[in-house]
Amino acid sequence: MAGSPWEGVTAGLCIGLLGAILVAELLTPYVVVGAFALIPLLAGLWMLSSRVAALVAIAATLFVGAAVAIETANRMNVILIGVAVFVTAVIARVYATALASVLSSRRRIRPVVKSWITPAPLDGIERSSHAVRSLTRRELQVARLGAEGYTAAEIGRRLNIGVRTVESHLASAYSKLRISSRVQLVRMASQLGGPP
Repeated sequence: MAGSPWEGVTAGLCIGLLGAILVAELLTPYVVVGAFALIPLLAGLWMLSSRVAALVAIAATLFVGAAVAIETANRMNVILIGVAVFVTAVIARVYATALASVLSSRRRIRPVVKSWITPAPLDGIERSSHAVRSLTRRELQVARLGAEGYTAAEIGRRLNIGVRTVESHLASAYSKLRISSRVQLVRMASQLGGPP
């Protein structure tokens, strides 16, 4: 959710829920309901960008401080629950950050399917070299990258063209090669030649 247009709304919702939990804590002096603050705090620290998550954490800190100052009957319980909630939320944030880092680095690792080791088409239909020769230079580049498993967005970034342009080139290549799916394109990768 970090960076999305809904990030501010989500942060506001988390802060609002934390405020509602503070009010409930103050209205029930002999019952500690502060543990419920874990839910919006975890949601905020897990899903939001660092700056916005920091705002949610600051709001939670202010709410806990207010509860400690006002709630005299259960002050020690409020402090202990507040510390437990914050420690749990910080551990979740560290885990979420590490997980995001691992996932973003895995996106950059692309399994390389060398076109010369790709098996022959399984459907038994040999594509004529004439169909491959009928592709334009750009259609051939796009088809080769598509056969190696790149998405339209990744192909567009590599070739500095738009996603719709990539999709248009793929559609034209599919038509000329008389295929209808990415699987069929991968099957005929060896006929498309070496890497672009």
